[in-house]
Formats: sequence, C-alpha cells, structure tokens
Amino acid sequence: MNHDALFKLLMKTHSVLEGFFQAFLPETARFVDFHRLEFVDKELFSLDGKKRMGDLLIHTQFRGCDAGFLIHLEHQAQADSDLGRRMLEYFLIDWREYKLPVYPIAVLSHKHVRLRKSLPLAVDFPNKRVLAFDYDVIDLQNLDAESHVKIPNPAVLALAARMRRKPENKAILIRDFALTLAQLRLARADKDTVAGFFFAYERLSAAEGLQLGREISKVESPEMREQIMHLTNPWIEAGKQEGLQQGLKQGLVKGRQQGEAELVLRLLSRRFGVLAVSQERAIRKLPLAKLEALGEALLEFTSRSDLARWLRRSR
Repeated sequence: MNHDALFKLLMKTHSVLEGFFQAFLPETARFVDFHRLEFVDKELFSLDGKKRMGDLLIHTQFRGCDAGFLIHLEHQAQADSDLGRRMLEYFLIDWREYKLPVYPIAVLSHKHVRLRKSLPLAVDFPNKRVLAFDYDVIDLQNLDAESHVKIPNPAVLALAARMRRKPENKAILIRDFALTLAQLRLARADKDTVAGFFFAYERLSAAEGLQLGREISKVESPEMREQIMHLTNPWIEAGKQEGLQQGLKQGLVKGRQQGEAELVLRLLSRRFGVLAVSQERAIRKLPLAKLEALGEALLEFTSRSDLARWLRRSR
C-alpha cells in the first residue's frame, strides 16, 4: 500500500484539510486563511539527496502573512525514531527554499511507532541554549477510533482508520463511520475521498461485509440506511475489496428477514399463544417474500390449524 499517496490525496482535499486543523490544531486553525491554499507539488529532498516521503507543504496565509505548513506523515515501525532531527532538517530546507516561515506538524500513523517525549528538540551549552525547536505531533494510535467515528469531521473520520480500536468491534466501528459520513454535509467527491482512505485500511471480507450489513439494518431510519448504501468508494469500485458491496446487500436483506420473522411471530403469539417449537423454527426459515405473505394471511386465521395448513402449503 502506498501510504504516502493515500495521505496526500486525503489532505489535498480542502474540506479535509480544514477539518484536520479544526480537529487537531484548533488554536492554529483560527489564524489560517483556508480560502488561500496552495499545495507545493515540487519534489522534496533531504540534505543527503533522498526523496522525502509523506511530506505535504502548504502555502497559505497565517495571521495575514505568507506562511507554510509542513505536514509530515511518519509511517515507520521503529520505536526509537529520529523524527525530531528530520523535522528540523525539513523545516530548514523548506524555509530556505520557499522563503516562508514554516509551521511543522508530524502525524504518526504506524501502529507500533512510539515517539519518546523529547520535545522541544534542544541543544544546550553551559552558558546558553543555542537551539530550541518544537513541532506539533499527532499520534493517531493514542486516539480512540470508536469515539472518533462519531465526530462529524471529514479528517477525523478518515484518520480514524489509523487510530486504536478493538478488533472485535470492527463491524460496529464501520457502521458508525458510515452513518456519520452519510449525515455529513459534504460534497460527494469529498465523501468518496474520505471513504476511500478509510476503507483502504479497514478492509472487509465477504463475511465481514455480511456482518456489517446486519449492523446497518439496525439503523432505524430507512432514509439513512439508503444514504449509507449509496456511499461510493473508489477502492471498492476498482475491485480491491471484493465482496463488500455484496455482503452489505446480503446483510441488509438478512436483517429485514429476521425483523419480519420477529414481527410475524409476535402477531401469531398474541392471537394463539405460544407456538410449537417446530412452527416457530419453520417461520424463522421462511424467505422474506413468504414472511410478508404470512403477515397478510394471518389476519384471516381463526385457529392454529389455519397456520399449520399455510406452512404446509408454503414448503
């Protein structure tokens, strides 16, 4: 997976970038002019000539003056990262190259990265401090995905895919993500970008898609269920997550079948009392169309024998 390309695609979406600052750097966001954003697409290199990966440099206005924001994605697995010195190096290069004061931000994305508490980066001598360099750090693994997928912010929703979560709650997590995204007032293309980033990491098998469909079927509003089902995802459409859409549809049908069966059984129990175990089992196995037919027919039943005859004919 090209983590850097995914990250840049996400952050170059203006609504996502603005949401990123508002959610993770709210004090800074107050001074950024989000109507004047320019992404510096020139290839960036380190001092030793290596191409810098995961760097996004944004030219904007900060408190009315030109400024640059360096957003760096850290996706390395080593626990003792040399992040501080690299951030300083990138800061100096960009400051000199683009003649802009640069505000550095590091986003830690890897599940195993742990930055040692060494901020600000400092160089001290007995008589003075010759360097004090600070930057913002957003460690996604220190954040809880289950709570963040309920926040109506496109950046938070997308990056929740890289946050800490319980593996057993995957279907509920994705249901809540989809529900929040469906309700968000956002351009369709931007929703596709957010969903694309999220599902690039939260991949689903056909079985998990079926489970997710069952969870979505529990959403009370039919209109909201419809909106969720119409969320498109470029990664899914490209065939990189086979079985998800089929699983979702199967799960919704299964959820409707189960709900209809429960309704029919309640109506029959009110009319005739507790049903025989064999009858209850037969009703639960009926397909949705036959359950709907039984729901209409039972209004004319006068005895348990009417139900028994109907079940025999429906085999």
